Amino acid sequence: MILIAVLLGLAALEFYGKIFESGVGHYLKWQNHKRPQLGRIWERDRQAIVAQTKIESIRSIRDLQEQSADSIETFKQLFEKVEPAFPLMVSRKKFLELYFDFPGPWSERIISPYELIQVDSDQNWNKVLLKRFGPWITIGFLNLQGIPIREIFLSVDTLYEVQSTRTIKRGQLEEMGFQTQRIFSKDQVLSVIETLDPRTQKSVFPEPRWFLGKDYHVTRIGIAEEVPGSSSPNHMVFGIEYNTDYYTGVLMIPVPLEIAYNMLSQIEKTDGDNATGDLTSLTTPSGEAF
Repeated sequence: MILIAVLLGLAALEFYGKIFESGVGHYLKWQNHKRPQLGRIWERDRQAIVAQTKIESIRSIRDLQEQSADSIETFKQLFEKVEPAFPLMVSRKKFLELYFDFPGPWSERIISPYELIQVDSDQNWNKVLLKRFGPWITIGFLNLQGIPIREIFLSVDTLYEVQSTRTIKRGQLEEMGFQTQRIFSKDQVLSVIETLDPRTQKSVFPEPRWFLGKDYHVTRIGIAEEVPGSSSPNHMVFGIEYNTDYYTGVLMIPVPLEIAYNMLSQIEKTDGDNATGDLTSLTTPSGEAF
């Protein structure tokens, strides 16, 4: 009789309270996380978990992208590291630092500083995302919510232009392949550069603030027809040697042949005038040598 009463009680509880169904449901929900959650009862929880996992994955990928970008030292490297399967994320501060630190006008051809002012005018620009799709590179300027404020599309050919532009290497001019007879003092070359028009000056020499702002001290300037890894058929290479507190570096700039030969002729003419001046100083007023 007691057993029958217990069974009747359990049947009543199941009929009115659904205790067995609730117990099985709670077990599947809380005690077996690896079990696929099926049915309408658990579908909402499953979707929430999947969405949260995707969000965490996206955040993790972006954190890794920013950590990778922190090691980039030049605007040139920023574009060289963009690959189809690996987008690159940098902060607004890092992008501007690299943009204005490039020793030449190439960065302004990517996006003008006036466009950057427009992007920044709403005080909502936070990051820059670079992606590569086939023959195109996309530069997206993102707001605080990760939504693009403006996007720029560039041909991959631009990358080849980056690779052929100004390069920085550590060492002296001789180590870069410059011949002794084509290495001149800074005064000889800078005096010629000062006579050029502003556009030509920018094509052969960076803004002086690039050296002054970093406490780099220009020492010598070399001109070469061929430098391994830095020459092209229609250009010569200018090597600007400078000293820092820790090392000697060379900024190498490809210069069109016409400009290079014109400068060389003026530099060599200056050398000839100096040599004549030195010879004159060694003679007496009557023309006799000491």
